[in-house]
Amino acid sequence: MGKVTSTESAQTLERALQCLESGVAEPITGIETIQWSERCVEVPWAAAHLLAPGRVLDVGWSMSPPEWLGVLLATYARGSDLVGIDIIDPERVRNRYPAEMVSQIFEVPVRIESILDAEPDGELFDTMTCISTLEHIGFDFASSPADKDSAFARAKSADAANPARDSETDRLFLDAAARFLRRGGSLLVSVPAGKGGPILHQDSLGFFTHQFEYSPSDWAALVSDPRFKVESDSYFRLDSQEGWQEVANCDALADQTSALKPFATGCAMVHLVLR
Repeated sequence: MGKVTSTESAQTLERALQCLESGVAEPITGIETIQWSERCVEVPWAAAHLLAPGRVLDVGWSMSPPEWLGVLLATYARGSDLVGIDIIDPERVRNRYPAEMVSQIFEVPVRIESILDAEPDGELFDTMTCISTLEHIGFDFASSPADKDSAFARAKSADAANPARDSETDRLFLDAAARFLRRGGSLLVSVPAGKGGPILHQDSLGFFTHQFEYSPSDWAALVSDPRFKVESDSYFRLDSQEGWQEVANCDALADQTSALKPFATGCAMVHLVLR
C-alpha cells in the first residue's frame, strides 16, 4: 500500500497486512506501544478476519484511520466487493487521506447516510466491519456542507457538547447489521472499553464531542443479541509501564477510561456471526 507517515502507523499497517495474508491475529503489544493508540491491536485483529471476506460493507469508511483504510484497500485490490457507508462525504475530508491511497479510496462506492437508517439496495453482504466507529454513532452528525471548520457538527466548548445518546443505539445498529448481512455473515466490531458511559472527547481540530465507552455490562448487552453468535472476541488494555497487553475479558478493563485522552486505554473486539 506504500509508505504511511508515522512509524506507529507504518508498523501497524505492516503487521495488519501480514495478518490479512495469514488469517492469524497478531496485534502489536509490549513496551514499544506505551504511547500508541488502540489501532496497534484492533487493526491487526480485524485484518486477520478478512482472509476471505466476500462482499464487505465498512461502517465509518470516510473517517477511518489510515491503517484500517490500508487493510480495506488491500482486500479491495485482491478482488473483494467493497462498499463504504458514512455520514460524511469523503470528498469533504479528502485532505485527511494519505496521498498514496487517494486514488483507490475514491474508486470505492460510498453510501452517504447513517447505518441506523440505511436499507439494503441489492445483494446482501458477507462481512460488515465497524472498527472504532460504533462509539461515535448517536453522538456525531454531519455539519452543513458550507461549514469549512469541521465535517462534524461538534461543540466549541466542553460544556456545549451533548452527552446524550439514545439507549437504543446499539440495538438499532445490530438491527442494521441483520438487514445487511446474509445468514452466516460476519460482523466485526471494535470499541473503547472501560468504566462505561458517555465520555468527553476533544478532537484534533479542538472541537468537543462525546463518545460511548463500553463497560462490561454495556459490552455484554451488545454481544448477547440472540440474532448473533460470538465466534471470537479479544480484549486489550494500555499499561503505563508495559504498553498494550491482552487481557482475559471485558471485566479486566472496568477501571480504564479514555475521557479527554487522545485515544482509548481499553479496547474490546468481537466477531459476531448472524444466525
